[in-house]
Amino acid sequence: PVQVVSDTRRLSDVEWFRAAYGDVVQTVRVVATEETRKRRNWVFVTGVDDAESECGLDQGVAFDWVITNDGDEVALGEQLEELVQSLHRSL
Repeated sequence: PVQVVSDTRRLSDVEWFRAAYGDVVQTVRVVATEETRKRRNWVFVTGVDDAESECGLDQGVAFDWVITNDGDEVALGEQLEELVQSLHRSL
């Protein structure tokens, strides 16, 4: 069985899953450049975008996967396919 948790926001969240499930946990971070985010109408809001719930995983986590989502659908698809294939191999 595979379970996907789509939104952890704090280091303590990741630590809990790793403690509870050990080596089977795979962490995935999706990133986009600030320019891409602005093209998607994101505007930095002090007190919101610098809060722990938004940037608590910016340091201290060695992610197993980092997926870049800057608008290149082919590149995104290739990254996701690699992730899915890896997960299938580990089942």
